[in-house]
Amino acid sequence: MDENRLDVVSLRILTGIWDHLPPDRQERFEAGRRWLYVAIDCATRCILSMRLAETPNSGDAIKALRDIFVDKTPIAQAAGCESTWHHHGGIGTLVTDQGGAFVSDEFQGTVSSLGITAHLPPAGLPWLRGHIETFFRTYGHQLMPLLVGRTFFDTVERGDYPSEQLACLCDDDLITVLLTYVVDIYHNQPHGSLGGETPNQAWSRLVAEHGTPPVPDGLALRKAFGRPLQRALRGDGVLFAGLTYSCGALREAFLHAPERNVEIRADLRDMGWIAVKVGATWHPAMANQSGFDGVSYDELQEATRTLRIKHRRDAELDAPTVRRAIQRISEINRRAFALRELTPFHVTDLDVERNQSALHFPLRSDAERLGHARPSSDPLSDGIQIVPCAGGPSENPTDHHDQSPPARERRNRWRFDDEQ
Repeated sequence: MDENRLDVVSLRILTGIWDHLPPDRQERFEAGRRWLYVAIDCATRCILSMRLAETPNSGDAIKALRDIFVDKTPIAQAAGCESTWHHHGGIGTLVTDQGGAFVSDEFQGTVSSLGITAHLPPAGLPWLRGHIETFFRTYGHQLMPLLVGRTFFDTVERGDYPSEQLACLCDDDLITVLLTYVVDIYHNQPHGSLGGETPNQAWSRLVAEHGTPPVPDGLALRKAFGRPLQRALRGDGVLFAGLTYSCGALREAFLHAPERNVEIRADLRDMGWIAVKVGATWHPAMANQSGFDGVSYDELQEATRTLRIKHRRDAELDAPTVRRAIQRISEINRRAFALRELTPFHVTDLDVERNQSALHFPLRSDAERLGHARPSSDPLSDGIQIVPCAGGPSENPTDHHDQSPPARERRNRWRFDDEQ
């Protein structure tokens, strides 16, 4: 795994913002060279992670490390790639240089928490990291000459080429080009060090023969990579991004010390559950509102924002209404959210806290919406539903939240003193 400064000058902005700027603002907008974090599998030469960064930093290095463990095909599809980016797995040994991002306490602590063996070869000996250095040289020769605003390899070769004046690629354009090159070209072209095999063919062959190192479980990944936040303990668990999360450990803690804060770790790509720390132990806490598994933080915030603008008088929003709004988010927005995650414009901790302060009310669960449960400070009396019941009736997506529930059938109640 390594970092590399791209040999192209680009616009430090997203396309959607750039398109709405007046010409005079566009002329004054800053252009520069982005950094790229890349992780490569040495056995197959497949690229397992790729992320743009404004400057070398441990935060983006850790995010790039996180992508090694997941299937990134949805991101490739967002970039319009024809091939899949399914390459992922556990890590046996991680080799990096001694750059500040990789030797930082944050990065090394994350590596250690996952049980990964870390090697940091001496500085100034790039051939000890030959696989990643070869990849940087490969895309420098194959891809960079095709891009407007390239800086060439040295000033002599560059001559009087006006790189800054010709810069036109925004961050999402740049990551789209890089993903297209890696997923559709590099992974599918014969590689000399693989005996003429393509990286995709080598991956398929070696995975069939040996498998991949096991990926850490979801709780371990959230402990290592989740956003560390503090949340107040409530009767219904903890509130994050308008959703309430609960588990047995949280309910027990609330009974003994209701006025306290707990540490949580949230994966902004999946709002279905979070990790919570009670005492010295981490526990998974599921969302009390069902239907948010696999929903990203960006999608949830966009749907919530849209509905609050439409229903300004409503203090609370119905969870089913929010879920339907998420389904209506256009595919263009979904692709934009996926690509933005790989750029310096991804959601920051400051964004999370700012949005949290604007969400004073949680989304109501289905039971509360239908009148089957009433909010209370006593979690035992509420009978909090942690996961949806198996085989339960599914909601009709065409129903509206303001429709009254059907009238209940009145039945005779028999007692020992009944005269009939």
